[in-house]
Amino acid sequence: MEEMEIAINATTSDVVKIWMNWMMIIFLSSIFFTYKHVSARFIFISLFIAFPIALIIFNITKSPYLVGASHIIIWIPLAIYLIKVEVIGKVEKLKSVYGVYLILLLATIVISLFFDIRDTALILLGMKDPFI
Repeated sequence: MEEMEIAINATTSDVVKIWMNWMMIIFLSSIFFTYKHVSARFIFISLFIAFPIALIIFNITKSPYLVGASHIIIWIPLAIYLIKVEVIGKVEKLKSVYGVYLILLLATIVISLFFDIRDTALILLGMKDPFI
């Protein structure tokens, strides 16, 4: 785990580190909604499922850029679930505090997935060095 943290810190800018902190905050914030919303429980659990997958990916590849593949594996199904269960046809629900939280979370997931998919594709296509 320490090796992965060192590799990520060595290859990421301060802006990316701020983004990573934001992602942690937005996912951990789901705990405030777990008592009332099943989906919030899935969000919270997804954080703890993605992390060991990221560790496994890093231990196999040693590439800090492929760690985002854990987000692809976990967050795409989570985002689809949230959109189907919490968003479609529930405009009034989105006007609540939980609804605002869901919008922020889904925006965070989409933005992160854009970069994770891009990095993973570039590495797999040999267009990006997985270690720089």
